[in-house]
Amino acid sequence: MKPSSPKNTKSSVKSSVKKQTKEKEESLLPFHPLPLFFPLPVSLNRKSKSFFLILNIFIFLQCSSFQEKPKEVYHKDIAKTEKVVLSKIEEVRDSGIKSLSYMYLLGDGVVHSGSLGVDNKEQIKRFKIGSITKLFTGIALLQLQENGKLQLDDPVSKYLPEVNVMPSRGNKYREVTIRDILTHQSGFPSDRASGFFLSPETKDPEILDAFRSLPQTLSQMERNEPGKAHSYSNFGFGLLGIVIERTSGIGIEEYFQKFIFSKAGMKHSTLLELSEGSELVSGYSGLFWKTKTVRPVIRDLTAGSLSTTGEDMGLFMKALFQSKRGNGLLSPSSFLEFHSKQKGPSSNFQMKLGLPVLMEEKKIGDKSIWISGHSGSLPPFFADLIYDPESETASFLVGNTLSFSTASIRPANKDILDICYEYKTGLKWEDPPLSERKKQNQLDGFYGLYVSPLGIHEIKPGNPPKIEMMGFDFDLVEKDNRFGTNLRLFFGLIPIKQKNLESMRIEFETWEETPIFTMYSLNAAKGSWGFGVLVKPDYRLPEKSFLTTYQTKDPYSLISRVELKEDKRGFLNATVYYSLGGMENSNQFPCQLESESTLRILGFGRNLGERVDLKKVDGRPVLVYSGIQFLGD
Repeated sequence: MKPSSPKNTKSSVKSSVKKQTKEKEESLLPFHPLPLFFPLPVSLNRKSKSFFLILNIFIFLQCSSFQEKPKEVYHKDIAKTEKVVLSKIEEVRDSGIKSLSYMYLLGDGVVHSGSLGVDNKEQIKRFKIGSITKLFTGIALLQLQENGKLQLDDPVSKYLPEVNVMPSRGNKYREVTIRDILTHQSGFPSDRASGFFLSPETKDPEILDAFRSLPQTLSQMERNEPGKAHSYSNFGFGLLGIVIERTSGIGIEEYFQKFIFSKAGMKHSTLLELSEGSELVSGYSGLFWKTKTVRPVIRDLTAGSLSTTGEDMGLFMKALFQSKRGNGLLSPSSFLEFHSKQKGPSSNFQMKLGLPVLMEEKKIGDKSIWISGHSGSLPPFFADLIYDPESETASFLVGNTLSFSTASIRPANKDILDICYEYKTGLKWEDPPLSERKKQNQLDGFYGLYVSPLGIHEIKPGNPPKIEMMGFDFDLVEKDNRFGTNLRLFFGLIPIKQKNLESMRIEFETWEETPIFTMYSLNAAKGSWGFGVLVKPDYRLPEKSFLTTYQTKDPYSLISRVELKEDKRGFLNATVYYSLGGMENSNQFPCQLESESTLRILGFGRNLGERVDLKKVDGRPVLVYSGIQFLGD
């Protein structure tokens, strides 16, 4: 069905939100959101931390609304649709987020947008959207391909010859292509943590200088095998911004302004910090009392620095959809390629990526519908964009407060898209059922220690067998010819009974002759949480003085400290602490000695497979990771 002619955006915004938000904005209650995993306050005791860890698993696995799908009929009922959508947005705000910006499209070309709880209603406020920036980067590269400036399957060294001096972990790796980076299978490190966050006082010229210095760091980094496994890489997307500058011949901000923002009619969007006529909304963090955070300024502009408004995001999506008719941001063929499922490593199974939009399958009867989107976390900001390219429906939410409330943004956004889709089509989609599996997993040969992006796991024999996640044992029970888990809150006293958790399944199989397991559910494709790889522990430890805590003196460092110690099994373990939006989060990485002075983080995926160096400086232990030199206690 051809959408009706678009109406004036400003009048649409006023009619859809002004009346409902006027009295609500004054009564905003403080609270706080987080990324997908909640950072643990360091002051908590062990039992409290255990409770928060269980909550982390709960939120991570559910990734969808706690509520059943709405039973109301929204098809072509604009009044009911707008009322329910706005009520869901207000529920997110009332859960504890200081300020929200939003946008939704009902498939008729009209942009519905607004904000709740902004500090100054007279001043236009921008919100950081984090990794949703990567979609803009992908669009820029497709535009350059259309204009004959590059090809996505070109080796990136054609435009970044600095890549040729980058050390490789192994020999005879093939060249990395632009498409490899766009689809997170380049083998490049996940991050260049050294210099990732800049001082909040850094001015735009200095930010650009830091951004353009990225290629000079390649000789200090190390790459893994391309095409082996998906490993999310901000570092790679920062480098793609340099490719855009070098092939277009203009600066990255100028390119985005001229060929994306202006073309879409976006007036209040920028990769940098300053933008005439608008300012960045303040950010907040805290579990119970909000504290204003410093402005997050990052070097890797094209990986996650873009700030914008709900209205501008609506104009962006409208212009992207117009590509289908040849008068948008892309040609029709590039629009199709942007949303085409890309070939990826077999290790990630059902995970689907566009360029680089994330794609999720829905079902209406036997028909598959692939919705697209991306989330973005640049604490204290968290954003989520999700849309259906076919019906041209979309929803976008972004908040500015780091706490538990962040977990409510994505589920609410998915619910809103469901409603928008039903308004446009009269149809309700469902999550696809778990795929049929006729043969039950056999655990013989699969017991032991595994590593994944979620940490260290142990598969333990017993009746029933158990899986250890985040230090807790969960029963493995047979379900649907595979394994499920019994999750419990409050130290095992209360079983979790929730539809999406009940659908969680674990499969054990062999990948490249190595035992692995994958977790998935109705709401998460197999492989989208990464996969656990069986490891044979090498219990060698470095010299005892290296088993200590390492600190950095940089007050804006992405990584504040690293702890290197022997765990309860006698296994070498590195705990990396991240400073995000005024709170601290940590990941545990299992390591093995490669030499007396080199450790290797085990596994495949984000931050895995990377190298850690040890040395002594004036007799003091020093740890070097991701370009940062940490001093031991």
